[in-house]
Amino acid sequence: MRRLLYPVGLLYLVSVVFLSEVAFASPVVSGKDWPSWRGQNYDGKWSQSDVFKFDEGYGIKLAWKKPLGSGYSSVSIADGLAVTMFSDSTFDYIVAFDAQTGDEQWRHKVDSTYIGHDGSHNGPISTPVIAGDKVIALGPKGQLVTLDLETGKEIWSTHLVEEHKAQVPTYGFATCPLVYDKFLIVETGGTKGNAITSFHKDTGEILWSTGADTIHYQSPITVDLGDQTQLLCVGDKQVYGMMPETGEIIWNYRHGGGLGHINPVMVDQNRVFLHYKWSESMLLSVTEKEGQFSAEEVWKSRNIKGTYCPPIYYDGHLYGYSGNFLTCIEADSGESVWKSRQPGDGFLILVDGHLVIQTKKGTLHIAKASPEGYEEIASLKLFDELAWTPPSFADNRIYTRSLSEIACLDITKSAQLPTIAEKDVFIPGTKFAQFIKEVNQAEDKKALIDEFMDSHEQLPVIEEATLVHFVYRGEAKDMAIAGHMFGYDIEEPMTRIEGTNFFYYSTKLEPDAMVNYRFIRDFEESVPDSLNSNRAQTIFGEFSSLAMPKWTKPDHFEEPEGVARGRLDTLRFESNFMEGSRKLDIYLPPKYDETDKSYPVAYVHWGAVAQNFGKMTNTLDNLIGKSVSPLIVVFIHQLPPARGQEFLGDLKEKYAESLVEELVPFVDENYRTVAAPEARANIGMGFSGFGAFYSTFKYPGTFGKVSGQSTFLLTEQENELKSLISDAQTQPLEIYLDWGKYDYRSPVEAWDIGKANKWFANYLESKGYTLAGGEVNEGFSWINWRNRTDKILKTFFPLQKSRR
Repeated sequence: MRRLLYPVGLLYLVSVVFLSEVAFASPVVSGKDWPSWRGQNYDGKWSQSDVFKFDEGYGIKLAWKKPLGSGYSSVSIADGLAVTMFSDSTFDYIVAFDAQTGDEQWRHKVDSTYIGHDGSHNGPISTPVIAGDKVIALGPKGQLVTLDLETGKEIWSTHLVEEHKAQVPTYGFATCPLVYDKFLIVETGGTKGNAITSFHKDTGEILWSTGADTIHYQSPITVDLGDQTQLLCVGDKQVYGMMPETGEIIWNYRHGGGLGHINPVMVDQNRVFLHYKWSESMLLSVTEKEGQFSAEEVWKSRNIKGTYCPPIYYDGHLYGYSGNFLTCIEADSGESVWKSRQPGDGFLILVDGHLVIQTKKGTLHIAKASPEGYEEIASLKLFDELAWTPPSFADNRIYTRSLSEIACLDITKSAQLPTIAEKDVFIPGTKFAQFIKEVNQAEDKKALIDEFMDSHEQLPVIEEATLVHFVYRGEAKDMAIAGHMFGYDIEEPMTRIEGTNFFYYSTKLEPDAMVNYRFIRDFEESVPDSLNSNRAQTIFGEFSSLAMPKWTKPDHFEEPEGVARGRLDTLRFESNFMEGSRKLDIYLPPKYDETDKSYPVAYVHWGAVAQNFGKMTNTLDNLIGKSVSPLIVVFIHQLPPARGQEFLGDLKEKYAESLVEELVPFVDENYRTVAAPEARANIGMGFSGFGAFYSTFKYPGTFGKVSGQSTFLLTEQENELKSLISDAQTQPLEIYLDWGKYDYRSPVEAWDIGKANKWFANYLESKGYTLAGGEVNEGFSWINWRNRTDKILKTFFPLQKSRR
């Protein structure tokens, strides 16, 4: 499901700045400082040695922790102050703390809070830069402000949008300013010669502006190439090498990616790493010949992909994340060296040859940076709240923050290195836990496992109606489980019984839950549970299905037997609003051709999937005449190039207009329909659920019934519907809305489709509507939604008993 509709992702907020190991232009600071995002050289490294003397009894210890509001800005440290940005949910601030004690020294109000939306949290994203006696910061709404470092008083400010016509990125301004001599360089974004702008750092005067490219979350860096100091900037379309004093473009390279957070990482003297696509990275070589610079591709690799964390170049290798996995690759070839599920997805820096990692779940980890593999030396649980920020390092201290706190850790003499206790791998007190204990103690482990496997005809193992034990037996270096239970892009590691090929994972579910899951073998290969015969074919591939003991299997979508069946008219539909010929499957109820009766109509979006995975034609044949009145159903196929864009993207208005102005009249004209709103239903699931509600409220008087299952709602969709909905008296409707507890959601980002549907239900009720449906203990797929399509039909088209 990755990047289906939002190619920059659902969360998608971390802007990055990287510089190489060669000579750089940095603000004038002490060698003990970390004055900007990713440190003095903007490369995420603290190169001084003899910091982590773990073999001499040193460790990490919490020095202080202070409350802090929401935000993504990391911590810049210089001249005894630690500076960052945050939101108190009313205003956004720049704030300075005493680096030693954590006492607040001053705060400066930037603007009203930038409200998180579509997966983001409230607050600023960019990180302030400390340049001499000044702090320079960029607010998410476009306020560029320079403050006195000691007092926090404003020296000058300007607004990138109001005064410089910059284009606001989707999640607000995130780029981090760069100071080079007197030049303050900001990737402002614009297609009229204002993609990159240089201000005088002391006055705010514009010194130059150049480039025509859109900018989202990229940041500029400087690097020495040949005998020149060049400014290196990445836009959504190109990489630019420029003269920092004048803005003259020396060379450029069209990377062909378009990922909003592409930022350059220098690899030795003249090579540039780019995570230019969500699914791929590349290495460029920049060369000079007769005074002319050019760039060419060295390699492309999928071994670093799917991450917002910038990698770090160290000793011939790149260390970073590929998806949720910490990864090491060879810089020369892009080939994978190792991959580790520990310590979890997060952000990293390099200190004294060690990786210092903060995970999104709020833990801090230290491991030696080595191509030999991940070997953790120390770890500490720091925050209960999510953390979306890399650590900083200054004066032998680690500074970091979460969405609610800021903390400082000392490197100090310690009797014992702190480590996080391993998570319980099974549920104690269960029969399965006893089995695991016996196997671990046995000399012949294989015999006990063989006996266990032979005694279970079907897996997973379910105990006491709520306990589930997933089992995988087979050769693998690493096994994990993913599924509705955990959320989007989350994999939980399975535990191997030492010396065997037996892996397991235990959890709890509701007695009536029904979820899909699959195993992930060796980080990459998705496989269904071979020991579970219940399979689910979905648009995202094959899954295994788990139904808990009190879940009742519906039979309405099974192959009909002994009942009269409807028929399908298949035709092509041409639209004046949209390009292309659209396929329609129109279900006509039994005896349609034998009578002159008129019928109500249901319009079902994503019609091919509704038939193939949802088996709705079976449901219609099984229920019509028993519990559902005869009706016509129009299965609307989506145009292949458009797909989800017809519901959520740029085409949704045209799609809705075509539906109301063309398709409904076409069906009324060519079939015997009851041509009235109260006889029409607009039905969608997931993404098309929003499309159904949008078109119904956008064009009142067309549909009198509307339904959505797990309706896809982020902030943008919520606001659109709120702008369209009046009240039940103005636009009376029958509404069916259901959703799953295990719907599409991200535990590490600010979005949850189930919770959004619950909000939507409450909002509709506040407008006077009465709803059918509600929450069920299921997930986000047609394999789940089809379990309840009978309820939609029975709600909207109940069988009418004839009178004598």
